[in-house]
Amino acid sequence: MGARLGVSGDAHIYSYGIYVAAGLLSWTCFANTLARTNRFLIEKRSVITKVAVDLRVFPLAIAFSETIPFVAGLILLILADCCSGWSLDFGFFVAMAVTFIAQQTLAMGVGLLLACLAAFIRDTIEACAVALQMAFWFTPIVYHPSILPAWVQKVLLINPMTHVVHIFQQFFVFGGSVSLTAIALLLITGMAALLLGLHTLVHSEQSIRDIL
Repeated sequence: MGARLGVSGDAHIYSYGIYVAAGLLSWTCFANTLARTNRFLIEKRSVITKVAVDLRVFPLAIAFSETIPFVAGLILLILADCCSGWSLDFGFFVAMAVTFIAQQTLAMGVGLLLACLAAFIRDTIEACAVALQMAFWFTPIVYHPSILPAWVQKVLLINPMTHVVHIFQQFFVFGGSVSLTAIALLLITGMAALLLGLHTLVHSEQSIRDIL
């Protein structure tokens, strides 16, 4: 994808392709984790209704399984970026790793809340799929936010994945410093969502098992 980003006069010809790939790498892992967690009570009901298994095992297994293709894609993208003259910043890499943890906790937390709702309202699964498709376009993955009006840029900041994707794109394309405040807020948001999701699952587990 040889289009230039147009946000810097000395942007490399491959910058846009790497920019999109970095955003997609993060988004795909997040979206798959959330969508699969949202469905796990329905998909695993034959096991859940017959075996006294801890329900918290399933979303954890999903998050780890989605991490495997993410790491594989990350390695390939780092190799591709290095071939274009980019150099690895270890400090920035650590910040990106922490951001990834925040992203996955957010995905599991929101997924757990939706999974509990889906046990009672099955249409939640389809609604989640549609919402993720819409959220993709409200996340600056295939475009740079600078092309949008100022008020739209402010609206995009409400989306936590905007900040996650931005950190990935900074790491692979733009460089510069990373906001520790943004990372801390992402971690707090992710942990809050996960704790709320686990709390909801634990307190509604018996009802869920009965209805399944």
